[in-house]
Amino acid sequence: MRNGSRGIIQGTSRRRDLLTSVLALPLLVLGLSGIISACGSGSVHSPFHVDAGSEAGAAGASDTDGGLNVGDDAGDPTLGGPCADDSQCGDDISCTTDRCDQELQRCRHLPDDSQCADEVYCNGDETCDPKLGCLAGPPISCADSDPCTIDTCVEKTHSCTRTPRDADGDGDAVWNCEGGGDCDDTDPSVNSDAKEVCKNDKDDNCDGTVDESDCVTPAHDVCSQALKIDASGFTSLSLAATALDYPTKCAPASEDQMLGDIVVALEVPKGDPQDVDVVVRGSNSRVSLATTTDKCDHPVDVSCSPSFGSVSRLHLYGLVPGTYPLYVAGTVGSDLSLAVTFSAASSAPANETCGTALPIAPGVSQTAVLAQSASDLTSACDPDASEDELLSVKSGELVYSFTLSEARDVRVFANPLDDYGVPELSLRNSGCKSPSNELTCRVGAPASALFARALPAGQYFLSVASSGPGDVDVRLEESPASSPPADQGCADPPAIDSGQTLDVSLADHADTVELGCLAGAPDSSHALALSEASDVLLVSRISANDTGAVSLASPTCSEQGRLSCGTGSTSPVRAQAYGVPAGTYRAVVESALGSPATLTAFTRRATPATLVTFADDCSAPFEIPVTGGRFKGNTANQHADFSAGCDVGNQAKNGASDQLGHLRLETKSRVVLDMGGSKYDTMLSVRSGPTCPGSELQLACAAGVTASRSFLDLELESGDYYVQIDGYGGDAGAWSLDVYVTPDSI
Repeated sequence: MRNGSRGIIQGTSRRRDLLTSVLALPLLVLGLSGIISACGSGSVHSPFHVDAGSEAGAAGASDTDGGLNVGDDAGDPTLGGPCADDSQCGDDISCTTDRCDQELQRCRHLPDDSQCADEVYCNGDETCDPKLGCLAGPPISCADSDPCTIDTCVEKTHSCTRTPRDADGDGDAVWNCEGGGDCDDTDPSVNSDAKEVCKNDKDDNCDGTVDESDCVTPAHDVCSQALKIDASGFTSLSLAATALDYPTKCAPASEDQMLGDIVVALEVPKGDPQDVDVVVRGSNSRVSLATTTDKCDHPVDVSCSPSFGSVSRLHLYGLVPGTYPLYVAGTVGSDLSLAVTFSAASSAPANETCGTALPIAPGVSQTAVLAQSASDLTSACDPDASEDELLSVKSGELVYSFTLSEARDVRVFANPLDDYGVPELSLRNSGCKSPSNELTCRVGAPASALFARALPAGQYFLSVASSGPGDVDVRLEESPASSPPADQGCADPPAIDSGQTLDVSLADHADTVELGCLAGAPDSSHALALSEASDVLLVSRISANDTGAVSLASPTCSEQGRLSCGTGSTSPVRAQAYGVPAGTYRAVVESALGSPATLTAFTRRATPATLVTFADDCSAPFEIPVTGGRFKGNTANQHADFSAGCDVGNQAKNGASDQLGHLRLETKSRVVLDMGGSKYDTMLSVRSGPTCPGSELQLACAAGVTASRSFLDLELESGDYYVQIDGYGGDAGAWSLDVYVTPDSI
């Protein structure tokens, strides 16, 4: 019944409970200076998020809300109304687990922060309020106290970067900061590494003298001073003192670097038409190439090669005798190398699209010349948009086709013939054009082997691209259709038990699971059964120079059914999922190179996170249950009490501030400690001894930088252990710790 006076009383009680619970929190970043009233004694709740990192308490807070007495349970926001069973406790808050507390005969609404997570690191941790639902957390603050650094949160690596203050992006920090020499941090052409430019009334090289005798003037900066090249060879170019006189559509975009260009006159001698292949490279500069059939100083109709970072390539086909302008653009002041090759005239590749695909026969190599190829197809293996624009560059593709008269295994090998980029392959069905027509894809260097098992009879297409404008040798191989291994696919895979580690060979595996975690990678699946709602940690150790992924998914193994995903090129790769309902799931491990890996599954009963507020030293370490658990804290306001063996050298005494936990084991156990999700460069050390803090165990200290964070997988005898939460290189901040304990008896 929610009408009449009872409804008013219940509504007021809910508001009163919420306010009291906020006031009762031990860590409160925003004090309540007053209570705003409306419509009598009802209160308006603060819309601001409670920061668990603050030490401001609620001492002295009033125990009333608008004159209403606060009940004894007002400090527990998870309690609701009376109940007899769980069916009476449903609420409209999607992030809470609702049950009837039979001891109190009251509904209890337990918040689960993981239900609110948006998987975006830099906007902070979302939290679940049992009354209000999901709340946004404070964004990650990377600010430090050093005015000489620019502090940025990097989503890709889940970390903060602190770079020397360089406002104009010329690579030289401002002169009044340590290590800097830039006397004008608003002008990217002025820095201590620049060359002095003649007659511009600027101290370009910041040596205190303007236009000194060894100053330079631009060379080949305009069409009237173009550098003549009429034969194959190499030459060095300098963009010192140049301006961007011909800003073609090909010039690399740059907001914080000043661009200039050089003009080259390509002269095709009298006689037959020729091809001219031009490659420019810059050691510390993005570069691009362009040419035109218009007058040199009025380029309108432009052909170009975009910037692939520090390399660009322009292949001009069948040029008749004459002079052709070439515009070479890059960062002012940088040194470039230019390679020009004249050869007999040929034709540009015609297999640019699905409709013009070139047949490819088994065992016969084809050379894909990707310079000037257009991009018509998309692939799941295409580079993602990135904060580093260079990581998002991809050449166009060339397309090949083949037909199978019966079911066959197919392998495609792609070897780069230069060092301009990494090959990308995409196998597509007879539809070819749409992203949904892609069957699998593969990226790799120096060789990429795409494998598809038992392809049915029919027509197929193969697109070849690269991360650069290079040439790729492509070879198709066929063999009789084979049977998949037991762990291939998700239909009926073998089981993996909690705490079990499996060696996984992916050499004969195909890409059969489409979870959207690591596109195109061979995969292996195992069934993980949970008898109760559980937290799950999947761990994969990968081979050197590989990129791996590990995922937890529903038995459908679809991207929509994916519960967690972790990728990385550093072992171990981890994926966590919290509050997973009882049932059977799929643990999937992937390898970009198809190299050997291991897979381990750890589980524990679903456990809400525990906030660690003090635990600064041995006087009151936080207790870690023998069943493990989740813990969150912040070392920023703690003291540096303990040193650690894996810290960087030359630290102040005891290094960074730290906190301490205690774990008592009654039997020999495998203990996993994972600081994934922490907001700074962590350090984790396990100590043992009869008294706190004990001594650090051998091989029980782990530093965790960027997205990897600290991770330990230890076999420990029964006894007392002290877990030291610390920071690497003096770092401190908000941390997360997952602990999984697997007794030897299991």
